[in-house]
Amino acid sequence: MGFHSFRNALLAGVVGVGFAASPALAIPIITSFNFVPTGALVADTGDVTTATTITAGNPLQVTQIVSDNTGLVSGQGLLLTTPTPLAVGSVFTKIFTTPLGVFTETLTVTNSGTATHARGILASGTISETTRFSGPTFDDTPVFYSAAYTQNGGPSTQINSSFNNSTTPIIDTPEPASLALLGAGLLGLGWAKRKRG
Repeated sequence: MGFHSFRNALLAGVVGVGFAASPALAIPIITSFNFVPTGALVADTGDVTTATTITAGNPLQVTQIVSDNTGLVSGQGLLLTTPTPLAVGSVFTKIFTTPLGVFTETLTVTNSGTATHARGILASGTISETTRFSGPTFDDTPVFYSAAYTQNGGPSTQINSSFNNSTTPIIDTPEPASLALLGAGLLGLGWAKRKRG
């Protein structure tokens, strides 16, 4: 074997070992969607403005997907810690399963505020692929969550809500009153759509 042949064989072996030893490349999770409760919501004090927790309204249902690479589909269910804490610093989880795997979000409430018969919260944390079924391997990725609760009839009446989840950061943090109004508007649109349908 000549020097050049030996050198080429050695380089091929080194490169081959490098490829064999390198781990599979992981990609960030990309997801942005809205979801709503299908079960009744209950505030621990009967009033969303004074509550420390509100039940999740499980089962929850995905209503609109803006972007997603996890295999999430509209109409799919997901689980949120119930009761869900509302105080700043409180930690809770959200879990959903797709054909690619089980995705778990660990979230911490970063903002919580009230308006007349309304409450809004913001939370942030990390979304992880906790069980992989198929497809790519995902990196842990920052995730952002918002919830708006309204109780138009006042304390001890029906609670309406809307939820948003996204791996894209919220640029301008809306005031809780704005979140509540947005949630009420979205719910009104959904109710009107159902009534027409």
